[in-house]
Formats: sequence, C-alpha cells, structure tokens
Amino acid sequence: MSTDDLLTKFDEMVKRFREEFNEIIEGERAKMKAEVEAYNAEKQKMKPFEVSDDDIIDLNVGGQKLTTNRSTLCQVEGSLLASMFSGRWEDLKRDKDGAIFFDFNPQYFVIILDYLRAKKNATPENPVLVPKVPEEQAKQFNDLVQNLGLTEEFVSKAEISPGEKFNLHSAEVAVQEGGKVACKNVSSDVHGYVLGENVYQDGIVNLKLKLESVKNNKWMFVGIIKDDAIQVSPANNASCGWFGSHGWVLGSDGGRVWQNTLCKINSTLKNLSKQGDTVELVLDCDAGMLSLHLPTGQQFQLEIPKCKTWRLNVTLLNATDKIRIVDG
Repeated sequence: MSTDDLLTKFDEMVKRFREEFNEIIEGERAKMKAEVEAYNAEKQKMKPFEVSDDDIIDLNVGGQKLTTNRSTLCQVEGSLLASMFSGRWEDLKRDKDGAIFFDFNPQYFVIILDYLRAKKNATPENPVLVPKVPEEQAKQFNDLVQNLGLTEEFVSKAEISPGEKFNLHSAEVAVQEGGKVACKNVSSDVHGYVLGENVYQDGIVNLKLKLESVKNNKWMFVGIIKDDAIQVSPANNASCGWFGSHGWVLGSDGGRVWQNTLCKINSTLKNLSKQGDTVELVLDCDAGMLSLHLPTGQQFQLEIPKCKTWRLNVTLLNATDKIRIVDG
C-alpha cells in the first residue's frame, strides 16, 4: 500500500472518529439539557406560591364551611396552620367545591379560629382572652390544639380555677363554710374586708364569686390587692381604697373603679349586678390585666402592675351582705 493510500485511510478513520465523537457529545449534551430543564421545572414547583395576607381561604371542617383570611390562619408562627397557609406548600386536600378540607370536629375548630381572629386585633390594653370549654370537652379540645401545634398558645395560658377560700378579715366580717363564704356579722352598715388565702404571681386565674346577699342591691366591692401591701393594722376597713387595691364597686350605688387608692366613676357599672348574680374575676398576671365578667355578658378591664403577687380582695358594706366563692 502506497503512502498516499495510507494517508487517505488515516484521514477516513479520523473523519469517522470525529463523526462518532460528535454524536456522543451531542447525545450527552441533549441528555444534560433535558436533566437541567427537569431540574428547573422541579425547582419552580418548589418555589413559594405567590400569596397575600388578604387572600380569602375557604375551609371545609368536618362538613362545616368556613371562610377566613390567610393572615388569620398564620397568626401563630410555627403552628401547623401557619406552615400550611404561609405559601411554602399548597398541595392541600380539597372537597368537590375546592375548599380545603380538614377532618376535625368543627365545634372545636371554630373556637380556635375565633381566637385567632381576636388575636389579630388584640392590643396590650385589650388582650385576647383564652377560650374556655366545658370540662367534659376539654380533652377533645386540647387534643386538637396539640395537633395544630398551638399548645403553647393555649395550654400555657390555661386558666386556673383554684381552690380559693377566704382568710384574713376584719372584725365586722365572719367567714363560714370552711372559708367559702364571707358575710357581715354586725347590724350596722359599715365597711368590713375579707381577703383570699391564695397568692397569685403568674398565669391566668379565674375566680367566680356569687353575690348571695346584697342589701337593696346597693354596694359591694370585688377585686384584688397586692400581697405585700396588706396592712397588719389598717386605719380603716374599706380595703377597696387601700394602696395596691384594684377592682370594682357593684350595685346601684356602684359605678366606681378603684385603682391603687384612686377612685374613678364609671356609671356604666351601675345597676348591672344584683343579689344572686355570679361574677367572674379573671386575673392575667403575665399580661398585667384584671377583667370583670358580668352575667349580662359585659366585661370591664383594668391594667395592673406586672411581676407582683396578688390576693382576692372583697369589701362588704351593708349589714346583710354575703358573698360566696364558687369552685370550678
């Protein structure tokens, strides 16, 4: 074979090699391009959805249709609801109408949703109140709270209904029935005080008081007093006006609000309470707030100092006045 033939054959081999090599390169390039495109498509899917706090969300909770804003469901950071509706993932189970479906008891979910709505509008002066459920429903409600990742929001703030009883009192007042009842033991209309036994420093405390006897539905003070401000030998028995006292005067001669020796008039309070009523004092030690809940559904609130210790404080005036601590 001549030299020219060898060179020609070599050129043909190089040409064929280049063609095969280019085919391999193009094949690998097409494969890599497809993989990159697939990766970018998957990456696009994983991007957060474009969401707004004002988005309206339709829910189907155990068959009950509910509607709310996205921002309401995302009120508590770190909760299941916040994770589901923050936009990180929206592949949620839906019913035939497109509403997001939850297989929860709607009775309890509605309570939680109303709490989240109230939380949006809460202020230090008007904090959101922790919802209460009947004792026989507490387990089911707390289970749902736990499933939604809201335990810290609810359970840590759970109201305490303590085994309170009356303890210290003036000579004008008698304590009966193991400390559950306090009544005047003199026939004259003069002030007499009675204080609770327990000392409260943290958490939320619920105290129920029944106004068993209020002469002419006229006057009775209910509230709290700083434990370290209680006087050993008080100059007067009107504990409502002592330093460190906070609360309300109920009855037709009421309409007075006491805060740390200062008395203010609130005529809205007059005639809202009467003999036989059960009123509730809700002491939120952590938030620095005292609330009065009346059977009429009306509520009144007072700001109180934080990081203090408190005791129940009642002042009786009229000869037949009588008040009872209601457990539970």
